[in-house]
Amino acid sequence: MITYLSIGLLLMIALELLVDYLEKVRGVSDVRKDLKLSGRIIGILIWPIGLIIFLSAFIKTYFKKQ
Repeated sequence: MITYLSIGLLLMIALELLVDYLEKVRGVSDVRKDLKLSGRIIGILIWPIGLIIFLSAFIKTYFKKQ
C-alpha cells in the first residue's frame, strides 16, 4: 500500500512540475485552477487508470502521425 501511494505521489509531483513549466514557458495559465486538492488526492489514489488513459492516447497519437 505504501508503494502504491508513493508512486501516486511521485506522479502528482511530476504533474505539478509540468504545470509550472506550462505556466512559465508556454504561458498557459488556466491549468492550475483545474488542479485542486481534491483532484490531486484522486490522482494519487487512482493513478493506474490515468496512466493507462495517457499511454493509450499517446500511442494512438504517436502512430497516427507516422
